Amino acid sequence: MQITYSWEPFISYGQKKEIKKNTTLYSQGEIGNGFYYLHEGEIQIKMLSDKGDERIIDYISPGELLGEQGVKGEPYFTTAKTTKPSTIFFYSKEDLQTICKKHSAASDIILNSLVKKVRLLAETVSIQDSSMEHQLAHIIYKLYRKNQNPCISIDQTSLSNYIGTSRVTIYKILQQWKENEIVNITDRKIRIINVNKFQDLLY
Repeated sequence: MQITYSWEPFISYGQKKEIKKNTTLYSQGEIGNGFYYLHEGEIQIKMLSDKGDERIIDYISPGELLGEQGVKGEPYFTTAKTTKPSTIFFYSKEDLQTICKKHSAASDIILNSLVKKVRLLAETVSIQDSSMEHQLAHIIYKLYRKNQNPCISIDQTSLSNYIGTSRVTIYKILQQWKENEIVNITDRKIRIINVNKFQDLLY
């Protein structure tokens, strides 16, 4: 099921908000009172580990939902913060009930989006103790799958925040991949030029 932009028909049921850059929408552990749909902008998703390390685990792009667990009044399991001025729509539990009464497909969209987020968290936790190269490969491949584009727009600082290491470490790994003709690096973009070789890095 295609999730991106599938919520677009229901945006009028939500409360529209214009949010400034570096605004926290919700924090990990905070009791939720609803969920969000990103119409324009970008939102960074972070998670605090049991060891106290904060990791970036995802970036929400326009057309995606976030904070779905909040609609049940459960604690948010991540922190969401805007990285640029953004337009969002907020939906309470009551809003969702109204939508689902009129549009039965809405509940499936919410469920599929939530399942996707839970899988992402499980994947993030499962590779935390692996090598930096392995973790970096998983992050880049995740972005590749998400955007369905071998050219990933992300800087090395953001990648270092993803896996909790230094920018120098990221640089060294990427240069090694470049020498092995796995990726090409230009400006703030990483292009996978050999998908088969790159997939070998995941195992």
